[in-house]
Amino acid sequence: MARIGTTIREVYRRPGVDLLGGHLENWYGIHVVRTTRLDAGVIRVERRDGPTWVARLFVAGRARSRTDGDAEVLRFLERQNMQAERCAHPEPVSTLDGRAVLVTEYVDGRAPANTPTVRRNLGGLLGRIHSMQTEPGPTQRPAGSLHHLPDYEGAPGEDLVAARALLADLDGRVPPEHQQVYETLQVLLAKGDTGHGLPERFVHPDPARTNVLATADGLVLVDWAGAGTGPRLASLAVLLHGAGPEHVADVLAGYRAHVGLTADEVDRVEGVLWIRPLWLACWQCWLAVVSAKVQRAFLPDPERIAAIADQVRANP
Repeated sequence: MARIGTTIREVYRRPGVDLLGGHLENWYGIHVVRTTRLDAGVIRVERRDGPTWVARLFVAGRARSRTDGDAEVLRFLERQNMQAERCAHPEPVSTLDGRAVLVTEYVDGRAPANTPTVRRNLGGLLGRIHSMQTEPGPTQRPAGSLHHLPDYEGAPGEDLVAARALLADLDGRVPPEHQQVYETLQVLLAKGDTGHGLPERFVHPDPARTNVLATADGLVLVDWAGAGTGPRLASLAVLLHGAGPEHVADVLAGYRAHVGLTADEVDRVEGVLWIRPLWLACWQCWLAVVSAKVQRAFLPDPERIAAIADQVRANP
């Protein structure tokens, strides 16, 4: 297992991006006009001889088989006529200097508006996803955690394991200005509920608004890396965080048109809602300690988490 800091540095710097255009030209026999960074490791590829692509360059520690699985998930979604990006080539996965590359069709869209209708539609989109029947293969692999740290990819509880590993990596080198946040996070980690034992379905691990595009054909959810089968509540929790407590009812109105939450899910929603804020806060704490460019560490907002959970309970 690589030291966690080594992987995080690669997340941001992503070696090989400057070679990506030439690699795709050689591998696929295409003519690349321009490459533009959309996100860390996510590159828009404009072609002279065909439609625009998106190339996702993963970190070296993520096994090629995981990215092959991502491609099969996209094929599954296409067979189900689900709104998602499509593989750009019959063989969409290649390898560049030991790092897997996945090419998909570019989705021409914009950030969705923050309106009641859009929020209901987002909830409905996720509800339809959680209603899908999986097929043998990658759609049934453990899922729910983020894919940024390959050693901690799988069920949503892996995000909490990763959060603990981030803090453990800082042991003995936390400066006084970050010591209180560091110590408080160690205590708060106990609030996270992995979702183990709750109903599992096919899930997108990160259905945040940043991964949704509004297109002429409706809302499209992108970045399916690591998708598979896991606790549906953990996936829903990500969307609820983006909506905030004041708009939970809108999301649930759309979601519950397809999926009804169980009593156990409602009872445990607050603990599951803690997963992503804890992961983000521990990641930020690690950055604040090791990087001169990052000054601020923060704690999750327990009142906001509790307010979201209260709204879930109030909207059966």
